[in-house]
Amino acid sequence: MSRTRHLLFFILVAIAGAALLAGCSDATRLNLRCVTGDLQRCRQLGDMYANGNGVRQDYARAASLYERVCDAGVSEVCNRLGEIYEHVPGFDSEAKRVPDLYERACTAGSANGCLNFGLVLASREEFAQAALLFDRACIGSANGGCYQLAGAYQRGEGVSKDMARAIALYDQACSTDHVESCLALAALYTEGADVERDAPRAAQYTATAIRIYDEGCQGGITSDCRERDKLKTRLARQSAAGR
Repeated sequence: MSRTRHLLFFILVAIAGAALLAGCSDATRLNLRCVTGDLQRCRQLGDMYANGNGVRQDYARAASLYERVCDAGVSEVCNRLGEIYEHVPGFDSEAKRVPDLYERACTAGSANGCLNFGLVLASREEFAQAALLFDRACIGSANGGCYQLAGAYQRGEGVSKDMARAIALYDQACSTDHVESCLALAALYTEGADVERDAPRAAQYTATAIRIYDEGCQGGITSDCRERDKLKTRLARQSAAGR
């Protein structure tokens, strides 16, 4: 075969390959890239199976893909893998690996991994170490870490009780739409146990929580619709009582 024909042959093969890929589904294209070692495509495909996005939801398939990416050192994927093994039924044999996966994720820089590993340690009543991990998570912009650290200061678990610090952390997380933190502040100012009762501030934080739930409801999260409606009823009662 002449050099010109040889070159033409490879061009035609490349065109045929591209046409074949173009006719494949997104999942098939990602899988073809994944099996050649493209870890980003493995991660994308894992997300598709975990979320049921464009494919039938399959946590076992997602976990298999995440294992490959986690082993390559992608910290956030180790955290996601731990969450599947911890929360999705059917992975009992992997449950013992959950703390290690969260610790690996945290050590490699995942704020959510630090949050989840902190929760594991808190469940073992290792509160001081858990508080340190919640602090790392909060600094890393995981709002759940700020919320958990605020709770530690509120209860004095692993740190000295400090309501001013707790309120500041709750407020920080609430300001970035962490609804549990907004609700915690609303409860504090409603009950008046650890802080002075302040009905207007309680109503303000409740209204913020309603707005967050409403946005989730508009996005199709039915549980947020229910929580929004319950809070609206509570806020209306508080307003009536304050008149």
